[in-house]
Amino acid sequence: MISLRFFGTGALDSFRIKNRLSKEYRRFSTLLIDEKIIIDPSEDIFEFVESFMLQGILDDVRDVFITHSHIDHFSISALERLASDKRIRVFASSAMKDEIATIKNVDYIEIYPFAIQRTDKYTVLPLPANHKTDIPTETTLNYLIECDEKRFFYGLDGAFVNPSAMEILKEVTLDAVILDCALGTDGYSAKSANHNNLDMVRTIYDVFIASGTANDNTKFILSHIPALKKRFMHEEMCEATLDSPFKIAYDGYFLGI
Repeated sequence: MISLRFFGTGALDSFRIKNRLSKEYRRFSTLLIDEKIIIDPSEDIFEFVESFMLQGILDDVRDVFITHSHIDHFSISALERLASDKRIRVFASSAMKDEIATIKNVDYIEIYPFAIQRTDKYTVLPLPANHKTDIPTETTLNYLIECDEKRFFYGLDGAFVNPSAMEILKEVTLDAVILDCALGTDGYSAKSANHNNLDMVRTIYDVFIASGTANDNTKFILSHIPALKKRFMHEEMCEATLDSPFKIAYDGYFLGI
């Protein structure tokens, strides 16, 4: 089994309420895998550990994967704290190389789309995402991760699925799919070029089912959820997906596959 713990499920512009244990409180999106690998750690992860009384849960993390350079996904200070008492490896594109190289106890590993990375018992395949940063040469990434014959797709950030990535994904059957839904129940806008709304997520589901990438046993999890002032977005999203295959992640959500 692969264990997935969501340390954060929010976006850069998330409005944060006072109750840090509420499902409406959303930190920057971060995923912990088997307490060994972490994706996109931010400073929020240390407060999360304290708030949820999970002291020691990060002790065995040695490998960090970064999806892209936006500040809600890439934090030098978080990497420095993770590496303060141990050596870690940081897998990221060349867009972040110079900044990562300044951190003590960090081995930087440059990664590219479609170039398989192996760490411990995991196979991690970076895939191109439909998401743009301010660095013209940066290729933002999603990940296909496999361990013990279990596979899941980590699709944050991104709008729909990159066609080149889909060529890979159509050749596998996934046990879980984690998708960006940063636009929530809102309609289409210019932001739809970089993030999904609920209608777009439904289309991805249909494509994955039709291509055999997913089946009735595949778990679909929505993350990177907006947290907006005066709107109960978790409640709103749960109601909107009540009769659907989608589960709405929240900070502290745990999934075993």
